[in-house]
Amino acid sequence: MKRKVWLVVYCAVAVLAVAIGAGIYISQTREKSNDILSTEGAGYAEEDIPHADPAIVGKWQNNVNPQWFRVYYDDYDGDGFFWGKEWDEADDVHEEDLNYHGNGWFRWRRDGKQLLEMHTMDVQDVPIPKCWKVHTESLPQNLILTSIDANNNCLQFTRM
Repeated sequence: MKRKVWLVVYCAVAVLAVAIGAGIYISQTREKSNDILSTEGAGYAEEDIPHADPAIVGKWQNNVNPQWFRVYYDDYDGDGFFWGKEWDEADDVHEEDLNYHGNGWFRWRRDGKQLLEMHTMDVQDVPIPKCWKVHTESLPQNLILTSIDANNNCLQFTRM
């Protein structure tokens, strides 16, 4: 009889230990999942994520070729740049044809009156810089981007 009592007590203690261990495990797992969902310690807290210049963000159109477009996004890449894309419908390329961050996409940042773009060719993965001058003499909705291409042609885009 004494043996059965000890066996019952031993089993009760074992079940209690398993229940306590499971409770501790569940508690720790919940804390970890909350940490995963939190932005704390993940490089940037939600309010610290850099935002692009709102004067640049948006859709732009070429002044000479009205079928050539650029879009600048407030999509931070974590490396000091934001994302943008360009396409020319005269070449039968449309916005929906561009693969996300593939050909036609570029990274950009503004530094004063300079707008630097880094284009990457998918095949070579070599960044190709393009530099634009931001003309701010006009109202923000009429900003103009000007650049000289490799053939000494003046390119201008106006925000739509």
